[in-house]
Amino acid sequence: MTWILLILLLATFVYFSYRRPLLGLVGIIVLLPSYLWRISLFGLPTTFLELMIISLFIIWLIKDKKYSKIKFSFKKNLANKLEPVIRILLFLWLAVSLIALAVNPTQAALGLWRAYWLEPMMFFLVFIYSVNSKQDLRIIFKAAGVLVVGLFLITVYQYFTGWNLPSEYNWPNIRRSTAIFSYPNALSLLTAAFTAFFIGLWAAAKNKIKDFWCLIVFIFGLWMIFLAVSEGAMVAIGASLFFWLILAKKIRKFGIPIIAAALLLIIFLLPVTQYFNNFKQQLFQPELNLQATSLEIRSSQWQETWSMLQDNLIFGSGIYGYQDKMLNYHHYEWLEIYLYSHNIFLNFWAEIGLFGLIIFLAIMLYIVVVLRKLFIGKSELAWPLTLMWLTWFVQGLVDVPYFKNDLSILFFLFLGITLFAQEQLNIKESGLHKT
Repeated sequence: MTWILLILLLATFVYFSYRRPLLGLVGIIVLLPSYLWRISLFGLPTTFLELMIISLFIIWLIKDKKYSKIKFSFKKNLANKLEPVIRILLFLWLAVSLIALAVNPTQAALGLWRAYWLEPMMFFLVFIYSVNSKQDLRIIFKAAGVLVVGLFLITVYQYFTGWNLPSEYNWPNIRRSTAIFSYPNALSLLTAAFTAFFIGLWAAAKNKIKDFWCLIVFIFGLWMIFLAVSEGAMVAIGASLFFWLILAKKIRKFGIPIIAAALLLIIFLLPVTQYFNNFKQQLFQPELNLQATSLEIRSSQWQETWSMLQDNLIFGSGIYGYQDKMLNYHHYEWLEIYLYSHNIFLNFWAEIGLFGLIIFLAIMLYIVVVLRKLFIGKSELAWPLTLMWLTWFVQGLVDVPYFKNDLSILFFLFLGITLFAQEQLNIKESGLHKT
C-alpha cells in the first residue's frame, strides 16, 4: 500500500512538474518536511523529498533541451543568469564539500553530501531558471505561506490533543510543540525566517488588504514558535524586528517609541542586572549538571568544538565526522555528543573545513552587498529579505540552520529569492538608463 501511494504521489508530482517546472518548485516548498518519509529504493536509502528534487531536475534538464544550453563558463550571458561572482562562489562551495567528503569517505557521509549540497544545488538551478516574473515569485511566496500555515494547524492540533508529541516535551516537563517533527527546534528552524519575512512583505505591500494573508502567516508563524518554546527563534525574530523598527524609515516614527517603551518596561519590571550576570556566567563559565540551561550546554559544546578545531584546523571533522572527532574532546559522559556544534560558524568549519567556512562567509558577504543594492534601489523586497536573513543568521548563532534536508533547501530558496530581487532591480535600472 505504501509503495502504491508513493508511486501515485510521485507520478502526480512529475506530471505537474513537466507541465510547468514552477509547479514542481511549489510542491517541494509545501512538502519540505517530506524528508521524514524515508524509503529504500533498490537497496539505497532515500526520501520522498529527494525523489521530488531529482525528478524535477531531470524534467527541467530534458524539457526544452536545457542540457544543450548548459555552459561551464563564469561569464554571464542569456544562458547563464547568475552573476560571475556568485557562480564562482557556488562552484567553490561544491568543491570544498567534495574535499570534506574525502576527509570522511563513508556511505553515510555520501548520503549527507547528496542531501546537503548536490540536491539543494539542483533545486537552486531550477529555481533560478524557472522563476521569471513577479507573478512567479508571488506563487513561491504563497507556497511558503501554505507551508507555515499547514505546520501551524498541525501544531495547534498537537498542542490540544497531544498527538505525536514526544514524552520529553510533554508534562511534567515544559510542553513544547513539535508538529510532525521529533524535536521543537526542527519546527522553528524551518519557519522562523519565513515568519519574519512575511511581516516585512506585508509592511512593504502597497495594498495591505489584498496582502493581508501575509500578516496572517506572520501571526500564525509567531504563535507556532511560542508553542514550540523555541528561545533561539524568539530571540532571532525579536532582534530582526528590533532593527527593523529602529531603522526602517516608513515605520521609524512608530518603532522608536515602541522600542523605548518596551525597554523601560524591561528595566523597571525585570531584574536586568541579575539576568545579565546569569547570561554572562552561563556563556563564559558554564556549570554542567542535570539542571544546566541550554545556553550552558551550548557554551560547553562550543568550547569543546574549538579545542577539536585547533587540532584539525584546515579540514575540520569532515562530513558526518563531528561526533567521532569529538570523542577525545568531550568531558561529560552523561551528556550526549550532538551531530553538530550548534553555532553557524563552528558548524561549517567542522563539517567542510576552514576553506568551507571562508566560502560561506564570502557568500554571506555577497548577500549583504546585494541587500545594500536593494535598499539603494528602493526595492520592495529589501526589508523582507533583510528580516529573513537576519533571523536565519541570529538563530544560527545558537543552532544548526543548514545541516538538515529541508534546511539546506531552505537556504538555497532564500538565496534564489534574493538573486531574483537583484535581477529585477538590474532590469529596472537598465530600463531607466535606456530612457
